[in-house]
Formats: sequence, structure tokens, C-alpha cells
Amino acid sequence: MFKKILLATDGSRLCNESMKAAIALAGQCGSRLVGLSVVARLRAMSVTEANCGVDPQQPGQAGRDRALASVRLISELARQQGVPCTVQVAEGGQPYEEIMRVAEREQCDAIFMAAPARSALQRVLLGSQTQKVLAQSRVPVLVLR
Repeated sequence: MFKKILLATDGSRLCNESMKAAIALAGQCGSRLVGLSVVARLRAMSVTEANCGVDPQQPGQAGRDRALASVRLISELARQQGVPCTVQVAEGGQPYEEIMRVAEREQCDAIFMAAPARSALQRVLLGSQTQKVLAQSRVPVLVLR
């Protein structure tokens, strides 16, 4: 069905659950998996950080560490299930843009993501990376909720 699936994660509990589902799907379909975690450059700052001249465009080390831990987990779980897998961490302004860019560059024919349940107000105020991928993707997007 799918030859190469992009699995996007942000390291959240729901994304960690989606890893298992995506790896199982890849195993059943005989697909290769591309694991991706995006370190967003834009982030909220505390008043202390703003007063100390911290640049909000620079991702923090904690974000990089979380992204690396996420892709390592994907790699390990895929290895345990015998699913061929490569992983990468991307740094960009908007996660959905990086997801789309990597899916195209890696010639993925599906994208697998998790979507946390949010209230209507949260969706309006915060937006949804998953919704943006759904709206712009040229390949099927599988969403775990």
C-alpha cells in the first residue's frame, strides 16, 4: 500500500503512542519509515529570557534534546519490529512546513501524525500543525487521535 511513510513526532505522549501504530502499519505494509522531529525556532519566552536578550529565533538545547530522544525512540522501536527506518531532526520556523519539505524530499507516499484533542478556542488561538499538513499535503495523511 505505502512504500515510505513519514512519521512526524513532537515527543508528546500521544505522539509516542502514534509511533507504535505507525511502525505496526509500516510492518504490515512492508513500508520503510522516515522518523522526523522538528525543533521549532519560534518559541515563547519568559520575561527573564526577554530581559536577558535571549533570541526567540534560536531553538533551545532542551528542544533539540527532546527531538533527538524522539527520533531515537522511533529508531529503536522500528528496529525491534524489523521495520526499515531512517530518522532525522529538522530545525525550522513552522513544524508543518518542515514536515511537508521532508516528505517531499524523501519521496514519502504517506504522512503519519498524532493530533491532540483541542477545544475550538485552542484551535483558533494556537492553530494546528496537523490541520495545516492535512490542508496542504499531496499525499495521504493518517492521523491518530
